[in-house]
Amino acid sequence: MSFLKVKEFLLFLFLLFIPTQFGKHFWPEWSYVLGVRVDYLSPVLYFLDLIWLLLFLFDWIKPSVDKSTSPLTGRSFFSFKTILLILFVAINVLVAQNKEICIYRWLRLWQLIWTIFYLNKNKVLFKKLLIKIISIWVIFEGFLAISQIIYGGSLGGLFYFFGERRFDFNTIGIAQMSLMGQGLVRAYGSFSHPNSLAGFGLVSLLLWMKLRMKSSCSMERTSSLKKRGSLLWFWVVFWFGVVILVVSGSRLIWFLSLILGLIFIFKRIKQKKIWISVLSMTVVLLVTIIFIIRVNYPLNNFVGGFDKDSFNKRWDLNVASLKMVKERGWIGYGMGNFLVELPNFQKNGYFWLQPVHNVILLILTETGLLGFGVLVFGMGNFLVKKKISKMNILILVIILITGMWDHYWITLPQNWWLLAVVLAQI
Repeated sequence: MSFLKVKEFLLFLFLLFIPTQFGKHFWPEWSYVLGVRVDYLSPVLYFLDLIWLLLFLFDWIKPSVDKSTSPLTGRSFFSFKTILLILFVAINVLVAQNKEICIYRWLRLWQLIWTIFYLNKNKVLFKKLLIKIISIWVIFEGFLAISQIIYGGSLGGLFYFFGERRFDFNTIGIAQMSLMGQGLVRAYGSFSHPNSLAGFGLVSLLLWMKLRMKSSCSMERTSSLKKRGSLLWFWVVFWFGVVILVVSGSRLIWFLSLILGLIFIFKRIKQKKIWISVLSMTVVLLVTIIFIIRVNYPLNNFVGGFDKDSFNKRWDLNVASLKMVKERGWIGYGMGNFLVELPNFQKNGYFWLQPVHNVILLILTETGLLGFGVLVFGMGNFLVKKKISKMNILILVIILITGMWDHYWITLPQNWWLLAVVLAQI
């Protein structure tokens, strides 16, 4: 097998296993808070890391760019900007109470940045594989999600090796909802939380539709039979994606999906007067239905059963984060150290050992204004020379909105890698 074939095979495997989280957790002393071991502080060796390591080694043996350049700046490792960045990282580690997790998180960030640049420099092959692989993601996760709803918990067996957690409706802390008064587990797929699955599903579906629209332009001269087959495949993948969004039970994703659905429908209506009338009728109809239901029945009779304290928990974490930023706003508390410091800033006797559910606050807390400034500068430098399509802007906006209400884009592996994929394909 030639070098290029091996490289293509490894890249295919890496992309294919992005939605999985099968791995080995390690529990050193510094992964505990208040005597409780915390997943977010546990170093993990994932199966995907082994594939990534092979990709890295193959690129090192036969690189496509000069090895003396930094994957973050594209310049020499000894440039002034790179030296300043290394100095900032060193200071961030030194001020961290838990230096081990801080170093681990910085290594993970370097891994992500290297991957973005690796995918970007192999963009033609990367996109060719991605349009096929995303459909596999969506169908696999959609099938697993609906099966969990029907079964009332995890399926186990082979799916354990894709990262499926063991759970049922009575598992302590499991995410639940109810439909017409019937209690249901929310679908987890191969993810650690339904919200993580929902965000991954929506962004994956939008990204797949964007890539497919571009590829469809090159199919104009194909036979009608192939076109019908392509259209059938589109609807199969699309409805599996819809299944993910529905059964994961994320109310934010439901709302965003409804808005996106209305936008796509109205964009198909070209005459402005018709657009306005359809929009008005839709709004009136929705308000009328909700009013009738609300008068005659509690809305919870239809869809409910969610965590009633969800908002209060998030609010408490936001307050704690703002206190941390106020106390050490410039340099932060060290990457990965939010949970380490959290007991010092929550004095109510109850600790929800979760990262703050807002990615901006989490970045500010752990790296300070300096770190946030470096991130904004780095992202701007990466995106400024690119022609960003409207669909890519929409995907980035969705990631930002969901990131204001949850932390999974920068803390959970599947969303973390999908973020890399999104940035690399721009």
